[in-house]
Amino acid sequence: MKNMETEFKWDANTPRAFARMLGAAERVAARVAALEKLHLRDVYLEHADLSFEARKIAFRVRNADGAFEATFKTRTEIINGKAVRREETLPLSGVTNLTQALAFLNHKKIWKGIDVAGLSPRFEIRNRRQTRAVFFDGAEFELAFDSCEILVCGRTLKMKEIELELKRGAAEKLDALSVLLSRESGLEAMRFSKVKTACALLELWGEK
Repeated sequence: MKNMETEFKWDANTPRAFARMLGAAERVAARVAALEKLHLRDVYLEHADLSFEARKIAFRVRNADGAFEATFKTRTEIINGKAVRREETLPLSGVTNLTQALAFLNHKKIWKGIDVAGLSPRFEIRNRRQTRAVFFDGAEFELAFDSCEILVCGRTLKMKEIELELKRGAAEKLDALSVLLSRESGLEAMRFSKVKTACALLELWGEK
């Protein structure tokens, strides 16, 4: 069965955006769990012929505080802040750096029907993420506060984003909670994801 990720994104590049969203969540949710912190380094990979781009696939190797995994997502448009896409993740057992991750994928060759050999880095996103589990109307969500650096062609762009991902429960619960959080926080929906922003910068700054 395909794994589907459903999430809502807000633009957090405004003063006190994180505090405003946290306050909103505490007012409308049944419970907001304690803070957890992660340091993420995501390197996005591609073939020389840009075949992932042609298939609207985003493929990354993630280092989450020393734990490595590979993930691909189908790239979709964010419509009014909401994104629904397929997501598949492969733990990279024994891997401790990007070179080893690339060797692991070269050895595997094919995973979930896609060619994972011969990949090279395209751009990197570094993220200081703070998360809280949020419980609302019988459903469970992850609310993530992301402070990112997008590294493209030797340049760096900083951006902030807030994500609400449905972890357990009916899809309509995400719609209901996102409406309440938007109203209570006053934040605008994110128009472009971190990855889409990176791809646009790549085209602007270096990749022709």
